[in-house]
Order: sequence, then C-alpha cells, then structure tokens
Amino acid sequence: MSITDVTSSTPAAFGANAKPAPAKGPDAATSGTAAPTIGRNGTVDMVSLSPDAVRAMKAGAISFTVPKADEAAVKDPVAARMETMLARRDYDLKQADYMREAMGMLRQTLNLPEDQPIFLGGAAHGLLDKLAAKNGLSKPEMPDALRAAGVKDPFAEDADAESGVIGVGMPNSGKEMQVVFDRLGLAGWSAKTDDPLRMIALKDGSDHSGPLLGAIKEGTLGRLTDTRPDQGASLWAVTDRDGESNARVLASVRSVGMDDVATDMATNLLKGLKGLFAGD
Repeated sequence: MSITDVTSSTPAAFGANAKPAPAKGPDAATSGTAAPTIGRNGTVDMVSLSPDAVRAMKAGAISFTVPKADEAAVKDPVAARMETMLARRDYDLKQADYMREAMGMLRQTLNLPEDQPIFLGGAAHGLLDKLAAKNGLSKPEMPDALRAAGVKDPFAEDADAESGVIGVGMPNSGKEMQVVFDRLGLAGWSAKTDDPLRMIALKDGSDHSGPLLGAIKEGTLGRLTDTRPDQGASLWAVTDRDGESNARVLASVRSVGMDDVATDMATNLLKGLKGLFAGD
C-alpha cells in the first residue's frame, strides 16, 4: 500500500464564527469524507478518508501511531549550547583532577622531584594512562554532549604513537632536558633485563656521531627530537650496544644547561620507563 501526501490549495476558514460548509454529494460516511471539526481556536479541520479506511473504521480495525519527535531536532539551540558549555566545564575539571593525580604517580615512578616542571608528548600520554589505570585511577569519559559537538580527546591519537617525549625543566633558569624514546624499542628492551643501555654523546668529529644522528633524524625519534645545535644544547643517543653497527637507537637525550646531571637523570628516567613497559 502506498501513501501519497496531498496538500489542498483551498484556503482554510478562520475565525470564531466560521461555519463548515454543508457536505455535498453522497453521504460522507460512504464517500470517505468525515465531517469537519472545529478546533478551540475556531479553525476547521477537514479529513478525507479512502473507502478502505472508512470500512476499517466501521470494523474497528484501524489504529494510528504518533511518531516521537526527534529530541535533537526540537531542542532549543540556546539550551543546546548551554548544555555543551556545562558539559565542557565539568569535563575540564575532571580532566584536571585526573592529570594532577596521574602526574603525581608518574613523578613517583620516575623519581622526578616535585619542584621540577615536566611535560609529556606522543606515546608518553599512553604510558601515563596505563600507569593511572594500574593504580586504580580512571580517566574521565568524554560526555555525549561534547562528542556530538565534535570535541575530541587531544591526547587520544598520541597515546599509541611510535615515539614519546618526557621533558624536565629547572624553574626560572631556562635549563631543560628532553628524553625522546622509541616506544616499541623500549618495550622490547624491557623484556631483556640483562641488556644495559649506553648514552653516547654526539659530538663533532666523533666516528659515531654521524651515523647515530642520522638514525635519530630518519627514524621514529626524528619527529620529536630537537637536533638544532643552538642554545648550547648537547645531544646523546641511547643505544642497546656500544658503537656497534647493528646498535639500535632506543632514545635521544637533549640537554640545555643540564649536562652535569643529564646522564644520571636520563638513566633513571629510562629505567622507570623500562619498568612501565615491563608491566604491560
């Protein structure tokens, strides 16, 4: 059975004194035209029924289902924007609490002092979430209102990146150290507890500097490693073998003004990362 929507071109009658026109022709009950009804506002409603519908009504076999209105379609735009704003504020507050607790766990795991600012990038966000989950801390869920508005977790795509970075700074000094790591490389190294890591300084004129620097720039570490020589920066390659041709570069360490502590800090940080990967 097909349904055709027909809109009459005949103007409707308006006004409180409007009277329905008398039916002409055959009886309405047999012709399929129901008697018009007058609404509370004086409007006249005229319903035309097919002969089949009239017979179904007489037999008591007809029913009507009123579809539910689409909530999104009828929602007030101002109310929708307000709902999104409130959801964003609530989510941001929960996210801030989560990051504060999770970063505290990360500091403790990596033995990083409270007075040293740290920042994360790439796969380091994934490690942070794993560490939090292991310690019973749940990451806030994105509210449906924000998802509908197209808001995305800014760290979701980075969590499974091939490389990550953890930066450590000295307050009000301009001194900083960045450790960029190969996520898959460190995960494989963590399973080999007897393999030591070696930090090899990349200096001009060194036989190892050229190949190792090339491996950093062209490999997974290149996206996050700052290889610029300015600011008096020093750069190290962290490998699983000392200068061998098949040595794999698992991390890079860049220091600005922290050369005296870079080796110890980077070694301890990488050991902490090894522990995180070993727990996967």
